[in-house]
Amino acid sequence: MPNWRIPWRNYKNEQDGPMRRDSIYEEVRPPSSRTSSINVNKPSLQRTETTVKLRRIESDGRRVFINLPLPSYCLTSKGTAAYTYVSNKIRTSKYTVISFIPKNLFEQFRRPANLYFLAMAIIQMLPTFGVKSPALTLLPICTVVFITAAKDAFEDFQRHKVDQQYNQNITHTLTGYVNTNYPEPPMQSSLLRSCLGSKEGKKGPKKETSVTTATEDDGSDAKEAVFHKSLSKDVLVGDFILLRNGDSLPADAVLLSSSDKEGICFVETKDLDGETNLKPRNSIPEFKHIQSGADCLNDCHFYLESGAPSPDLYKFNGTLVNLEKNEGNNKWIEKNKTPVEIENILLRGHVIRNTKWAIAVVLFTGTDTKIMLNSGETPSKRSAMDKQMNQEIFIAFGVLFLLCLVCAIMAGVMRSRDISSGAQILYTAQTDSPAYAGFLNFWSSLIIFQNIIPISLYVSIEFVKTFQAYFIWNDLDMWDPKSGKPCVPKTWTLSDDLGQVEYIFSDKTGTLTRNIMEFRECTIGGTRYGDNGFSPESEGARGARLRKEKENNNNPSEEDAPTLLEQQQQQSPSTPPMINVDEDPLESNEDKQADHENQEKKKEIIKDYEVALKHIFQPKYSSINVDRLSFADPQLFKDMKDAQVGKTIEDNPLLIKEFFLLLSLCHTVVIERIDKDGKVIEDEEDDEDDDARALPEIANNETTGSGSEKENHENNTISKILNYKPGGGSKKLHLPGKNRLKKRPNHPQERRQSRGSEFDSITDEKDTSDKVDDTVEIQLEYKAESPDEAALVNAAKNAGFTFIKRKGNIMTVDVLGTEYDFELLDVLEFNSDRKRMSVILRRPEPWNDIVLYCKGADNVISERLDETGQQQDIVKKTFEDVDAFSNNGLRTLMLSYRTLNEKEYEKWKDEMKEASTASENRAEKVSEVQEKMEIKLKLLGATGIEDKLQEGVPQCIEDLRRAGIKVWVLTGDKLETAINIGYASNLLDGDMKLWTIRGHDDSDKVLQDMINICNKLDEIQQNYEQDEENAEPPAVNALIIEGSALVHIFETAESKERLLDIAILCKSVICCRVSPLQKALVVQLVRKYHNVVTLAVGDGANDVSMIQVANIGVGIAGQEGVQASMAADYAIAQFRFLHKLLLVQGHWSYARISEMILTFFFKNVFWVFPSLWYQIYSAWSGNIFYDYSFLQLYNIVFTVAPVVILGATDQDLTSPYLKHLPQVYTIGIQRKLYTRFRFWLYFFDGVWQSLVVFYAFYFLWIFGNPNANGRAESMLQFSTSVAVTAIVLANIMPGFNTAYWTWWQFFFVGFEILLTFLWVVIYGAFPSVSLFGMAQMVFGAWTFWMTFFLSILIAFLPRYIITFICQWWYPNVVARGRHLEYYEKKMKKKKLREEALKEGGSRWRLSYCFPLLISNSNSRKNALS
Repeated sequence: MPNWRIPWRNYKNEQDGPMRRDSIYEEVRPPSSRTSSINVNKPSLQRTETTVKLRRIESDGRRVFINLPLPSYCLTSKGTAAYTYVSNKIRTSKYTVISFIPKNLFEQFRRPANLYFLAMAIIQMLPTFGVKSPALTLLPICTVVFITAAKDAFEDFQRHKVDQQYNQNITHTLTGYVNTNYPEPPMQSSLLRSCLGSKEGKKGPKKETSVTTATEDDGSDAKEAVFHKSLSKDVLVGDFILLRNGDSLPADAVLLSSSDKEGICFVETKDLDGETNLKPRNSIPEFKHIQSGADCLNDCHFYLESGAPSPDLYKFNGTLVNLEKNEGNNKWIEKNKTPVEIENILLRGHVIRNTKWAIAVVLFTGTDTKIMLNSGETPSKRSAMDKQMNQEIFIAFGVLFLLCLVCAIMAGVMRSRDISSGAQILYTAQTDSPAYAGFLNFWSSLIIFQNIIPISLYVSIEFVKTFQAYFIWNDLDMWDPKSGKPCVPKTWTLSDDLGQVEYIFSDKTGTLTRNIMEFRECTIGGTRYGDNGFSPESEGARGARLRKEKENNNNPSEEDAPTLLEQQQQQSPSTPPMINVDEDPLESNEDKQADHENQEKKKEIIKDYEVALKHIFQPKYSSINVDRLSFADPQLFKDMKDAQVGKTIEDNPLLIKEFFLLLSLCHTVVIERIDKDGKVIEDEEDDEDDDARALPEIANNETTGSGSEKENHENNTISKILNYKPGGGSKKLHLPGKNRLKKRPNHPQERRQSRGSEFDSITDEKDTSDKVDDTVEIQLEYKAESPDEAALVNAAKNAGFTFIKRKGNIMTVDVLGTEYDFELLDVLEFNSDRKRMSVILRRPEPWNDIVLYCKGADNVISERLDETGQQQDIVKKTFEDVDAFSNNGLRTLMLSYRTLNEKEYEKWKDEMKEASTASENRAEKVSEVQEKMEIKLKLLGATGIEDKLQEGVPQCIEDLRRAGIKVWVLTGDKLETAINIGYASNLLDGDMKLWTIRGHDDSDKVLQDMINICNKLDEIQQNYEQDEENAEPPAVNALIIEGSALVHIFETAESKERLLDIAILCKSVICCRVSPLQKALVVQLVRKYHNVVTLAVGDGANDVSMIQVANIGVGIAGQEGVQASMAADYAIAQFRFLHKLLLVQGHWSYARISEMILTFFFKNVFWVFPSLWYQIYSAWSGNIFYDYSFLQLYNIVFTVAPVVILGATDQDLTSPYLKHLPQVYTIGIQRKLYTRFRFWLYFFDGVWQSLVVFYAFYFLWIFGNPNANGRAESMLQFSTSVAVTAIVLANIMPGFNTAYWTWWQFFFVGFEILLTFLWVVIYGAFPSVSLFGMAQMVFGAWTFWMTFFLSILIAFLPRYIITFICQWWYPNVVARGRHLEYYEKKMKKKKLREEALKEGGSRWRLSYCFPLLISNSNSRKNALS
């Protein structure tokens, strides 16, 4: 037994004096030889050198008491537990009510601009600078902080709502049970206890915790020992929980008993390791008889010892110590010890399958569970552009400092000149020194030039990203009609990152696949069946066909796009090769037509199939439902017609029967019988055994005789749930009629009808009428440890070889209407090393022999075939068919057999017995003995199974790769499965060279394998470069990595770099058998070393960690839970929606935000620099150039709307063209739209335009009086002219940069310009303001209007010229796409005009104009979507 160090033992007392014996237990503590601390098993994954935020793991173990009082050394002096456990409540939100304000303010003031404007507000409040209204300066920063905080609060509130929904999942816990691991302090008043009862970790009964029969003091009815509903968040360590078929585990628990008399419980582990196959879990042998709540109280007296919580999903070491009471001294003594392994543990996230009920005791809760230890804390994510924008902010700070420094120096120089002139007193009242004057001028200049830092940019970005989130949520292309779910943005600040994703890390099961296996084809004796067109083209075959078609058509690359346009222009205008914008690239018309043709063909084939089937036998179990069958070949039954069971296998008909007989017997599936309502029928043949083991009825069953009493009982239960508190006092221990709970075998009438019938009321299945198949008399369903195994057995059933039941070692199979019993002698199980499974059976008459059936991978079976006793042409043809299956993306298995004589088997059996009991090298010896039996096999054939992908997955991955995105698949499945899915999903193809890195015990071996692969890849590339003209291009590479290899790779920096070196040279990467933590580490590795934008997508709880680590996390909101979508930044219903989310919405967001940020910097630089030019002519006085109203309202009123509309609605290309031209997305990966070069280009453009506008009016004022009425000009008239012209130019600039004009842009550009003029007119009409009369003085002079239009023309001329050159002479990929869209729209209009002219003049006008109106309407709709 492991020597666990219990953290809450009083070690100080043990050192000061002799060990104390507890007054209740006799030697419950380990003896002195076992008191030393040990090293608890550490997780197998390195945690160093990573920024993955893992939850803290306690260093010590724990001891959990069940139906036992806590020893005195486990209690503090106040009577409370010395060690408390975490709550089972899960929180994925960022904030709490208490932490929101400080944490959110910290997040916001990490932005340098926010800190700057806060400092500026403080400076302007100082009376030295005499700013009239500091409150106006506080308004922008307060507005930004408030709006951002409100947005963050709303986002996090939605997470809290999902958390609350998840924490309120219903589970069943045992009431009438005292959980002694949560004792209350003995001196608490009832009022204080009721207040503390709801606190987490403080649930507990009174200190007197001995297990006795008791009644409540108030005389109320005592609670019964039954399982009642409770909330998942209220489950505590040490609680008994009842689990039903289909239930998800609320916490990590030890399995005690199940509805199976052997104590086996089947679980689905998809949420943890991504696998959908069923895995058995074993009950603790001493407690597998437990069948009721009363049994839990009477028969369970033990404590559990375990190590610290560990994230390792595949290891657990613990001990269950069973106790009994010594009647002599009334102390608890040790009865026996049982090791607890991972096979006895049910983990949070496991789903109970094929088991009616199970009872378990909770060991770890909340953040101590393995699934939560594999997930990180919810991170605060910032977009890549946000980080880069902060760098530009620092540049603006540098420019600001330089401007202020220049103004301060010049002010000091001017002050020094004034002092030296001797006549300063005549024109200035300043008495300051030049240094102090320069110092004051520096801070005054800081106020004057403060707008060069665009604080309104932040609030504008918040608005824009909110609009973008709304448009994404409202996009009907990402609406899933089946689930009724749209794409839900949960983190609104990452929309621009969607347009820069370079790596996608995807889970497989439930994300790429549907978790459905279909038997598609088989080859038997060299004859191929199933390729008759009944099933549609497989995804792998379709992908291979499309790739070949593209290669044959020699589609031009991105660089050849101009040539394509030239070719289109040279062709006949009446028949241009245009893009069908009405066609969804993921759902082509060819696919729809092929599906329609396939449905028609299936109806014809199924008729022949039914006739051929019924000609051989009358189907009792076999389905002929066209919608349920994936394999239906009439030729199979025609070839089977003349065979007789039991004859020598020489011809093809007998091979067919032997083939399907193998499928029906070589497996470990579990059978479910389905009734006409779709519910599972209980197996009645084991009733006698169950009755012998059943316990008498408990009080609950006796009190529910009448319907009204049962209804009242349920109502009471519901009220208890609604008023349920997690305090231990809510579970009073009461066993009414304890004597009646003892077994009385002499009263058979009191025995229950079935094992655990007490749970029938809460384990009844919901209506599942959709499972019913009307074409069969008796419907069977198979549950297997692997989904492909169930598909194989189901295919045999539909072919007439039905596995009916398994009783002990007898397997019953219905062979074409006749039942046979086969004795199962041995099972040689499948594992990743053997890659095969075998069974040895004794067959009844007419066979009367012993046979070995073996199925496995083709390379494994081929090595073990009998070359002499097999026709080589059949073997060759079979291997050709297997290759064809693989090329079509099907998962293949080869089937073989061997007949044995009795002596041979007995001899082998003795060797196996000796090997299995060996004390040393047992596994190796067993493997050697198994090898001796699996030789000289005769080949029967092979199968091809398709792992069904989600709709549109191959096309989506193909387009994502064309867009320059590298797709990695991280899965918990085995290597072969992952490779098959790679082929089916277009991630791999037949021309690729696969490189595999397998796991080894020695890390040096893994590193050496990577070095060898690197060297080979470098050698291939060098050979090609040396003779590039004559040599063929090297094959495209793909990398396959096992999770056991990743364990060693993450240990050293060298191995990480080697992995990345290989991955860069590979087009696709698949990581298999990886844990959730390894997924996160892989994502973090690529993100850190490559400095790229990463996206992780998954659907299960095992994907949460990588979703949180990636720049963008996307959760598939499927049917397997909500934890992935809870933790994600975006929740979608299907993988294919990534196509629209990234290639369209992501590209739009990136392009919009890029142009918006650059335009913001431009207009702020443009606005600030006239103030600098003014300082030159005002003796560097530090006076404000503009009227104060313009200064404060420029960013938040006069120029905000057009740039926000640009960032919210602009489309450089429309949605159909972005979906059909995925190459356009590469501009985001290369980050060409928001670069330092473009920033400086916009910056100097702002400087240029400020020079033009300022000096245009400056020269107008210098060389003459601009006022025709003879009034004297003023500085305010000059600054107002410059301000109005600057505002107009700042509003025209977003319009000039807009690629897709909508009425929003027309309206707001015009509105802002009109508002500027109205402000001067209306606001200047008040005599009390400084602008009084400026409207007449400025707008009344023709010289203003002439200078106004001339300055705008000159200011815009360089930008127009540069834009023209870039768009037409040196176009980037976006410009090429715009040319193509413009050309095709032009050609369509021309074609429409020609067709309309043929129909007549009046009709032409109607048919030509009306489509244009429709086109404009659609354009507006697309702008909003």
